Amino acid sequence: MVLHLALTELRLLFRKKLTMVSVVVLPAALCAMAYLQLRELPASEWPPQLGFTYVMLLSLSVFLVSTTVFTARRQSLVLQRLRTSELSDNGVFAGIAGPIMAVGLVQSVVYLGFCLAIGAPAPQQAGPILIGLVLGLPTALLAGIVTAAFSRSVEVTQITAIPLLFTALAGSIMTRVDNEVVATIGAALPMAGPGELLARGWSGSLSMVALGATIGWLLVLGVVGQRFFKWEPRQ
Repeated sequence: MVLHLALTELRLLFRKKLTMVSVVVLPAALCAMAYLQLRELPASEWPPQLGFTYVMLLSLSVFLVSTTVFTARRQSLVLQRLRTSELSDNGVFAGIAGPIMAVGLVQSVVYLGFCLAIGAPAPQQAGPILIGLVLGLPTALLAGIVTAAFSRSVEVTQITAIPLLFTALAGSIMTRVDNEVVATIGAALPMAGPGELLARGWSGSLSMVALGATIGWLLVLGVVGQRFFKWEPRQ
């Protein structure tokens, strides 16, 4: 049942124009931009660029898509109907969230592989990169579920998603600033930490601030999502 639901959700991701832009157009555009603008980039500048782009993928793909999908499924009573089926509550969430996570992982791997093919240096440490991928995807997903909890409709998500979207992108930009205090604050912001983990791993180090902040946000978002997300439509 979970697999059947996941496959159905995966097909819907590619059929709806709103989500297809994030799923297909966004990564294709990022690869095209990398080919046109980053091929001559010095080796030392690749890690922060890759980290920033990874945060963009998390924010504009996983986060926005999960916000849209969970809001749409709740408001159209799909969640309530699924809850009365043979699936458990966790099974329903797994079936809907699984395809979003899988697509986000494929997008990230394809983009990083493409960048390696056009001239990016080989990563120095795989551990922090894997941690950034493993923690970043569920963090963005939970951020989307939390945002959906406070969104009355899919149209409203264009407003309710702005604070977290802006915070993630601003945090990722802050991590590239030379000022250590500013960079540390940026790494501690939601969804910016995974990008910093990837960037540091690519250059051969590990940011404990980014690691601790990412784990912290993962726990906080999980608690908030469980507390405030409702199965019935918001009025």
